[in-house]
Amino acid sequence: MADVRQQVDLFEIQEAPGRAMLHWNGKRPLRSIPYYPAQEREVYGPREGGDGGWVNRLYWGDNLQVMAHLMREFRGKVKLIYIDPPFDSKADYRKRIRVRDQQATSDIGIVEEKQYTDIWANDLYLQFMYERLVLMRELLTEGGAIYLHCDWRKSHYLRCVMDEVFGAGNFRAQIAWRSMTSSGYKGKASLGRSHADILYYSKGDSFVYNPIWTEMSEAMRARYWHVDDDGRRFKDSYLGDVSEETIEELRGLNLLYVTARGGYRIKHYLDEAKGVLVDDVWTDIDVENSQSLAQTNYPTQKPDELLHRILGLSSDVGDLVLDSFIGSGTTAAVAQKLGRRWIGCDINLGAIHTTADRTNQVLSEQAAAAEQLSMEQKQLHYPTFNVYNVNHYDVFRNAEEAKDIVLRLYGVERERRGFFDGTLDGKRVKVIDLNRICTKADIQMIFDNLDPKEQRGVVVLCSGSEYDLPEFVKHRNVTNLPFEIRDLLTDRKDVIFKRKPEARIKLRVGRALARQADPVGRALARQGEPVGRPSARPEARATLTIAQFHSPMLLQKLSLEDQPEAIEDWRQIVDAVLIDTDYDGEVLHPTITDTPRKRNELVKGKYTWDAAPGARVAIKIVDILDEEYFEVLDTSG
Repeated sequence: MADVRQQVDLFEIQEAPGRAMLHWNGKRPLRSIPYYPAQEREVYGPREGGDGGWVNRLYWGDNLQVMAHLMREFRGKVKLIYIDPPFDSKADYRKRIRVRDQQATSDIGIVEEKQYTDIWANDLYLQFMYERLVLMRELLTEGGAIYLHCDWRKSHYLRCVMDEVFGAGNFRAQIAWRSMTSSGYKGKASLGRSHADILYYSKGDSFVYNPIWTEMSEAMRARYWHVDDDGRRFKDSYLGDVSEETIEELRGLNLLYVTARGGYRIKHYLDEAKGVLVDDVWTDIDVENSQSLAQTNYPTQKPDELLHRILGLSSDVGDLVLDSFIGSGTTAAVAQKLGRRWIGCDINLGAIHTTADRTNQVLSEQAAAAEQLSMEQKQLHYPTFNVYNVNHYDVFRNAEEAKDIVLRLYGVERERRGFFDGTLDGKRVKVIDLNRICTKADIQMIFDNLDPKEQRGVVVLCSGSEYDLPEFVKHRNVTNLPFEIRDLLTDRKDVIFKRKPEARIKLRVGRALARQADPVGRALARQGEPVGRPSARPEARATLTIAQFHSPMLLQKLSLEDQPEAIEDWRQIVDAVLIDTDYDGEVLHPTITDTPRKRNELVKGKYTWDAAPGARVAIKIVDILDEEYFEVLDTSG
């Protein structure tokens, strides 16, 4: 039985086809990976999905685990991958959070939350990217392609890694996208940096390539300065050595240009020109103007036009597209518009909220225009996407914030530039990703990054560990270095990483109060006290009112724990209200979505609909910090 289970749950990884040209400290091949289950959380759009029942997918979780999950169903089925991973920029990326309906100059209600840290020690960044690129190759079809977005910091290393993973012969282009101005470098003894690099590889020799032409500039049009007898403008180019038969054929087509010296050249007419063929230098996509059209307040948002071009070049309608660093959701939104199937994932919950909201808006726009579409066009819209978890992240919503809490809790002196996170009582401290248990691979990496002469000792902080980890440490620790593993789940049970929001919600069916749900009401219910009055006869009209909403973590962030009255209206701290009017008890299917688009707009707070007798109602409230409140109410009492 154990052998069968291993065959089902462990995927063997094919050896990379390219020659290893780059070595780094701690480089390890990815030879196998276990399957990780996923839990469905939400569904947007009709449950039956689109053409053939296809449903697009958005995953919250570590993309290595997500891609391991995808291996079972999608190995060798993804046509195009675009990723905008960390750049090893040595910076923290933060999202600017502002209380709604506040003036931009107000001192209250503005805070920056760390979304992710792009600071890597030694060669951890290369191992991180290497493992994920190996899995991406496994997911690609034989006719698939991948675009990796990077910049000057690591593009040269990443190209070597991709040569190994995909094979140097499958390199297609290194695109230079002029993504910024270099004005910030004035006066420095350096050339300005004004472009990003996009590494483009295929998996094999057969891949999709759809040529794209852009509009010619006036300077390009001026090259067509010749005028034919019929008034058509053209330019000429070298014809080369051709036969008399070819010359006569061109003459008959009026494509032969005879120079003053009697030489032969070929004509190119302006009115037949498709434009300028897109090459590997892109200067026509303005990141600032593009972002202003669909601003999400996400720190690394990319313009729609960039993904429109990439998807157009290397995929066709109906193809499956993957973005495992989904960020602001540009890939998903553009794929949705272009009739591509898509899968996206991110470990940051804010990215999941942003992508879900942005893509759901596209779904709404497409549904509104559905009457004008043919049946074939409707089928290619894929009007549904589901949101999943891979692994559970109920405790540590933001891994970086959780790490900061742990380091402060133990009084660790923080380090910002090394593999280790700090020092405690002279010992090196490493915090393992708090959303999972500590594994032998984590311990091995710690020893790989220790100086052989290290004598200070190591403290590992984690949330659970493999049962046989102490024996592995003992076996690996050949120098008897002081080595301690502290499990937060047993060592510090008093730690509070997350205090969930609270709300006071009233649901009425007809004129009768079906149930009042709030923290006080739930406490009374546990004590056996009556809570509200159940309606004697459910009626057809339901009204849900949010009377109050309170978010302790947000008030803490805003430094308003002692003066919550500074928030005049609870709606100022809410980004979205999602209501499922017929909740099945497992997956949220919002039939009412209230997501204001402008900073000075607020959610309504009161919602009315035709209720089905006995239906359960689920409501999710998302605050501006991406904290969630979830409640289920019963219309029948």
